[in-house]
Amino acid sequence: MPESAEKDGKERRLVRVIEIDIGQLGVRLPRGEVGMVIAQPYVDFVHLEPFPLLPELRDAALAGIDATLAVALKCAHGAERTHFTIFPECTLPGLAGFDRITAAMADGSWPTGTVVIGGLEGLTRTQFGELVQRPGTTYDEVGSSLDRVREDQWVNCCVTWAKLESGEVRCWIQTKIEPAGVELQVNHQSMFKGQSVFLFKGKYVDTHAPYQFATLICYDWIGVRDQRRVWEWLLQDIEQTAAAKEAQLPLTWLFVAQCNPGPSHASFMSQIQPFFNPVQFPGVLREGTCLVMANVAGNAAPGMAKQYGQTAVIFATDRFMKPESMPTYCAGGEFQRPGNPLENFKDAVFRERGACIHSFRQLNPSGLPPGAAGKRFALADATVHPFPGTKDPRTPAGLVPAVVKWINDELDDSEKSLEAKYPGLPLAGAAGAAHQRSVNALRWLPPDALSKTVLVATPGTESAPDKWRSTQSHAVKHVLHTFSILEAAQYPATFHGNGSQATIMKGDVSVEVIAVIGRSHEECDKHVLNQLPDHRGQLLLVSRDEDNTSWNPRMRTLFDQAAEPTEELNFTDPTSAVIRIGYQDFLKAYQDAVNEEALREAIDAAIS
Repeated sequence: MPESAEKDGKERRLVRVIEIDIGQLGVRLPRGEVGMVIAQPYVDFVHLEPFPLLPELRDAALAGIDATLAVALKCAHGAERTHFTIFPECTLPGLAGFDRITAAMADGSWPTGTVVIGGLEGLTRTQFGELVQRPGTTYDEVGSSLDRVREDQWVNCCVTWAKLESGEVRCWIQTKIEPAGVELQVNHQSMFKGQSVFLFKGKYVDTHAPYQFATLICYDWIGVRDQRRVWEWLLQDIEQTAAAKEAQLPLTWLFVAQCNPGPSHASFMSQIQPFFNPVQFPGVLREGTCLVMANVAGNAAPGMAKQYGQTAVIFATDRFMKPESMPTYCAGGEFQRPGNPLENFKDAVFRERGACIHSFRQLNPSGLPPGAAGKRFALADATVHPFPGTKDPRTPAGLVPAVVKWINDELDDSEKSLEAKYPGLPLAGAAGAAHQRSVNALRWLPPDALSKTVLVATPGTESAPDKWRSTQSHAVKHVLHTFSILEAAQYPATFHGNGSQATIMKGDVSVEVIAVIGRSHEECDKHVLNQLPDHRGQLLLVSRDEDNTSWNPRMRTLFDQAAEPTEELNFTDPTSAVIRIGYQDFLKAYQDAVNEEALREAIDAAIS
């Protein structure tokens, strides 16, 4: 179904805005909050125009669609339905992906009054022609006419589906306006440049208050057409409509569907302040606008990534509180956005940059009461869900505490293994196996136990994992090395994070173990004594100073100058059952040992 790209009484524009009143079609959204699900799949492409998904990823992409829609139906965010489901740029496998979503939404189980937005992989001219002929489709027949698409061009487009109150599924196809760098590097074909943006509008449930939303495809957020950003063309159009009505109109949501290796790059971040600037286009209300940056994953599995990811929701309003170490998402800042921390905005960045599905409830600031009574966080019940075949604590189909994400990313680093550090030693294989067992055990510890494991290992550490950096990373490595040596010496550890980090058995006697790293052995000693677990039995303290020296018995603290080690804790002398050893002595025993029995003897001598 073609849609005219011109508006009555308005001049022809280089970027045209096509208004779609989905409210009249029966899509009425709640004013207070909406349920939102964002897929963050891993994608890779054939590096030749039109850059389709790799053949071996197509089945997984379809399974990812099914998984995302299942999360949307589940409504883990707590809203009555998932009002917006988002797939980033270039993630849907062509016509098959389009048909998969259309069929799912047409099914009776899919709720009405909902919207799905998704970016398709690059399409040939023939494929685009087939797409726009699908039943229920609308497109800009003027700006994106097949007559305008040459045989040597391909199309990057996104689709917005809506399920009407009648049960009918309608969709609108929007072509990308400005190509990114990779799309400009033409070998055989060039990307077709669209000319229009769809602007969807309606009324909130039980009110006459309007909502409006639009989608830009990745580079269109920063792209320029005739010396104006594409978003400026959009805001100018809303401004003129508002002026004609002698009113102000909101832009409630702006979705930016990305396949962006540098989501925090200055080029992208630099447009946020001018976009929200109320002095420009004052007829467009943006104090409550929700800017949704939906990006693809940087890894095929959950984990740390230097590129992609960083799906985020950004506001300019001061009605929202700044999230400090909230589960699942953080407040951005210098670590997430080096050089572009967005200090004056409420920046909710999802920590997981690997493949996953985000689900959350997004509050509308205009629906909150004024003053302190209305202070809320922008997002609620933000959970992370897995794609098929994934079992990981970072995608538990639930909340992900910051410490769970941080430590699991650290545990992914294979270079933290003693085997990787000293591959030629006789016990390298045993240490490698011990390392993996420690990693597997630590991954699934409860969040509180993980926090204690790191905090007891690092003097002076703040409790907020979003502020942890290399110091805490070195501490995790020290913990792994220490327990790898113990297990190679036939002292397997039971990790629990209950004051100490783990327990080993020395015959019939249990020994609690803490590995701690600091500037000096004295600092480590005092730090641990301040957190001495209230349990009976012996405590083995393996400390490492910044020079990795042996622990000198003469370096006794003022608290235990006269104390001698015992097997039971004397409550009048809390250090009496502490066995101290420098990590250097542990490491030397490991390096010198020719087999596990020799290492066991050396460790026994050190801790007896």
